[in-house]
Amino acid sequence: MLRQFIYKPEHIGLIQWPSGELRLEGIEITDDPHSADIFVCPGNIRLFEATAGTGILDHARLYSLPYFAGNESRHVFFDCSDNFKAAIRLPILFLKCDARTWMLPHDPGTIQIAWPVEDYAECMELPDRGFIHDISFHGWLSTDTRTASSNACLDNPKLKADIAQYTDFFGYRKPEDPEYTRRRAAFRRSMRDSRLALCPESIPGVLPYRFFEAMSAGRIPLLVSSDYVLPFATEIPYDDFIIRVESRDASQADAAALAYLDGKADHELIDRGLEARHYWLKYLDARRWPEIMSYAVTKKLEARGEYESTSPQARAL
Repeated sequence: MLRQFIYKPEHIGLIQWPSGELRLEGIEITDDPHSADIFVCPGNIRLFEATAGTGILDHARLYSLPYFAGNESRHVFFDCSDNFKAAIRLPILFLKCDARTWMLPHDPGTIQIAWPVEDYAECMELPDRGFIHDISFHGWLSTDTRTASSNACLDNPKLKADIAQYTDFFGYRKPEDPEYTRRRAAFRRSMRDSRLALCPESIPGVLPYRFFEAMSAGRIPLLVSSDYVLPFATEIPYDDFIIRVESRDASQADAAALAYLDGKADHELIDRGLEARHYWLKYLDARRWPEIMSYAVTKKLEARGEYESTSPQARAL
């Protein structure tokens, strides 16, 4: 049985851990660090930044953890942000949402997880009146990739596209703002009424929220991005239900959508979308993070040859 030692806040001079603690459900907890297989820091790894908001860690602060030295590869941290724009260059087990392919050689303990998104279950069935649009995108034009791909879909007369382009980030709006309510309702309605969901990257190399929202909604994502790391890529058969377009080909997103839709009946699109939702529920749903993260950490240790078990967390979710 795998054992975890969980650091207390006083180990880094805190009275209590900030909200958003990392918890690994189903792994035995031990108070004896000498019997531990892994060491878990419940607080976000950004607590160890040299300067807040930079994404650059102060290695000396990490080494101030009493059991870090000599056990670096058995320490588990997490982060749910796009804060880390450089490699960590430590062998820690790092659960994160913004991994990019170029980071992996430097950070071999990286474990990509999904961005936390809502459950869009109300969107997953075929609308009673049928689909209205071929493809949907409501979002901030934060990158050239987003602009080029959404314009391509908007401008193609053969594609029925519902495109709403914004110059600001929806996440900065407050729930009491009427524009927040309008945009949220319009986004959900558009996704429900569309065969495909356009999911262009909003940060180069980082999987967009739209990708996971589409999977949650049971819609086929048209992912326009490069250098991203798909979470649970060995468990989820992504190519069965997503469309991939490289960032450099963003202006061809419309052609990719039309080619995919050609000859496919709506019930087939629904079936593939429901497969996407199935895997979102199983491996990507943030409501199950404690269980999902335990599975991911155990699998990473097994892949390294550091642990072998038939315990529940080591088996498929």
